Formats: sequence, structure tokens, C-alpha cells
Amino acid sequence: MILIKDATYLVRSADRIERNVDLLIEGSRIARIGRIDAAGYMKDATILSGRNRAVIPGLVDAHTHLYQSMLKGHRDDLPLVEWCERVTFPFVRRVLRRAWEEGETAIGALWSMLGAIEMIHNGITSFIDMDMNLDGVIRSWVDVGIRGVAAMTMVDQWVPDDLMLPPDRAREEMLSVIETWHRPAAEDPLVSVFLAPSAPFTCSEGLLSWIREQSEIHDMAIQTHVSETAWEVEQSVRLTGRTPLAHLESTGLLTRPLAAVHCVHLTDEEIDLAQQRDVVVVYNAKSNMKLGSGIAPIVALHRAGVPIAIGTDGAASNDLLDPFEEVRCGLLLQKVAQCDPTALGARDAFRFATEGGARACRVDAGVLDEGKLADVLLVNLTAPHLFQLTDEIVPALVHCAKGSDVETAIINGRIVMRDRVIQSIDERAVLAEAKRVGEQYGP
Repeated sequence: MILIKDATYLVRSADRIERNVDLLIEGSRIARIGRIDAAGYMKDATILSGRNRAVIPGLVDAHTHLYQSMLKGHRDDLPLVEWCERVTFPFVRRVLRRAWEEGETAIGALWSMLGAIEMIHNGITSFIDMDMNLDGVIRSWVDVGIRGVAAMTMVDQWVPDDLMLPPDRAREEMLSVIETWHRPAAEDPLVSVFLAPSAPFTCSEGLLSWIREQSEIHDMAIQTHVSETAWEVEQSVRLTGRTPLAHLESTGLLTRPLAAVHCVHLTDEEIDLAQQRDVVVVYNAKSNMKLGSGIAPIVALHRAGVPIAIGTDGAASNDLLDPFEEVRCGLLLQKVAQCDPTALGARDAFRFATEGGARACRVDAGVLDEGKLADVLLVNLTAPHLFQLTDEIVPALVHCAKGSDVETAIINGRIVMRDRVIQSIDERAVLAEAKRVGEQYGP
């Protein structure tokens, strides 16, 4: 049981702010919000002070690649295809060769912990990780205490042959991940599984059909990269006669819950299609900027009623897992793209990072209401860069706050970080081991 007393601001959602109230957590859920007498909870509850703090919903990273935590700072002068060929593919090739030939998979758990540490410190309580199926990747999230969605990448074309398993084996491994980790929330609330065709052009129609069928059988959502570059759209039209999202519609994938990542080069018809099919678009502003991919039409999508979430993308194309920076950068980019400061507001961006992200992850969180999952942050407001003389706390958080202002992170009703210290693991030991093992795989 956790009692947060006297929160200076309780941000229930982007538009619902309360002052000087308390929040009680029992088990994994928010039990009560209001004025609560602490006397009755002194023996059973951990009591946290909310004075000079904003208590907000946990932030959600709706798309990342945690393996890229080993690839920070590599190249900032390549477009997507060449970047894959020169940055990510060589590392993945070394990892998979050692895993398949020698059974060496320790690095997976380490990059997963490394990413989890960075995310928690920056206020991320839930995320979707499009990753390799390596032992320890998912287990690490449970050990650390963060809520994750395992979206294991599936491909059967375009990617070099030595980076792909034979189709039958790839499907067997995916079914094994589903059997092990895709459980009802009551059994294992920290982990669920999505199916993740890497992109429409990397998957045959047969694989996309299999993914749709398994999604129906196991009640799973799907995440995939869509229209990240103009080149991808040209490839799709050349190979299928359709643009990427329209191609996914033709395969039946849009009948399933879908998180479409990037969506930089959507047509007007595809924006309408996304709205009709309730596709969640995941906005990755910094990654798209670094790779020169373009600016996603977030304003048009938002005005059309398409749900939006925020993603950092991987730590090799961002290179930070910092939702505050991502939200701020993404918001300002839309204003300048439209030449209109009213095109999108701070409350919209905050909603993308909370409610939109929770929707993408299919978790019952994203707002602070009684009965919701207790994914909660305490943000310290005493730093000079957060000094303000108004009560406009959401714009202040979006435009001024940093990941380092997150003081305490509660995930699934458990204090995972307190006073900036993660409670479940030895951070220094993980960092030292990640460096030792990572150096064996080269730059």
C-alpha cells in the first residue's frame, strides 16, 4: 500500500488537474483520490510526500528497439536503408551468429536492463519493444519491475538471409514466446506480447496472413513500421500496387488492433483509413529527424480523430530514451511544419505520451483515476528550470521538465525508483557488465 500525501499538483489527465490532494494505491491499482487521513495508514502504507511535486500518469514509450542501447552515438549522416546496412545489421549479425552457433545470449538481458534503467530514470513506465527473440530480454523487465510489451520482429524478405530464421522455425519461436509470456494481466501484469512484422515490404503476404490469424487466435495486437520513408512507399507501390497502409488493409491486418509506427508519408486516403480502422499512430519525431525521413502528418491525423502515441524509436536513431525530450521536440516540430503555433498544444502532446501510449500498449493506465493501474510518477518541481508563477502545470511539464526531474516511479503499484535510485537492481553493476559484454561484439 502506498499513500502519496499533499500532492501540489495531481495531473489526472491533460485536462483534469487537482491541487493539494492525496492518492492511495492498494495492490496494483489506484484505490482513492482526495483528502485522506494518514493516521489510518501509518502501519501498513509507505507514505510519500507530494509537496512541491507533480503526481502524473506514467509516460509510455510506444515504440523502441532496446537492443540499440548498445549502439548509441553511431553515425548521424545516413538515411534509413544505409543506416540499417551500416549500423544495425552488422551488430545484429554478430549477436545472432553467437546466439545460433554458440548459444551465447547474455547480451540480450543486459541491453534490456540497460534500456529499462534509462527508461525508468526518465519516467517511462510502459513501452513496446520491437526486438530479437533472445533469452533474458523479456525476463529482465520482470526483474527490474517495468511494464513491457514484447513485439518480436518477424520478416521473411528483403532482410539479408543470415539475419532471418527459416520461416517454420521463426513461427515456432514466436508461438513459444506467446505461450510463455502472453498471459492475462491478472497472472502477469508486467508483460504481454504483440506480433511485429517489421514493415509491410519485409513480409510476404503469406507471413502477414499468418500474423493476422495468430493475432485473432491469441487476442494480440500488432505493431509494424509503416511509411517511414518515401523509398518504402515507392517500394510498396512497385511490388504490390498499393501504398503501405492500403496494402495492410488488403491483407486484413487492419481488422486487428494495430500500432503503426512512423507514418511519415501517409496519403490523405490512408489518414482516412487509419481513422476508420482505429489504427494507433506512433509518432517518432527525433528518429525521423536524425535519419532525414521527414515529418509525420500528426496535425492532420489528430484532426481526423486518429489516436496518437509517442515513441522514442531505438537508441541508435534517437539517441535517448527520454519521453520529455521526445514530446517537446515532436510538439515544436509540428508547430514549425505548419507555420502555426496553434496547430498542436502541450495538452495534446501530453495526452499522446500518456493516454495514447496506454492505448497503444493495451494497458489500463494513462490517467490517474480510481481503479486504474497504478503507474504513477512523482516529478520534483523545485529545479530552477521548472520555476513558474502560474498554475499551468501541463504546459510547464511539456516545455520545461526533464527526465532527471522524475524523482519516484511507481509501476503496477510498486515503487520501482525512489529518490532517483532503482530499487530492484544494482545499476552500477549492470552498467559495468553491459560494457564488458558489449565490447565483445565490437562497435
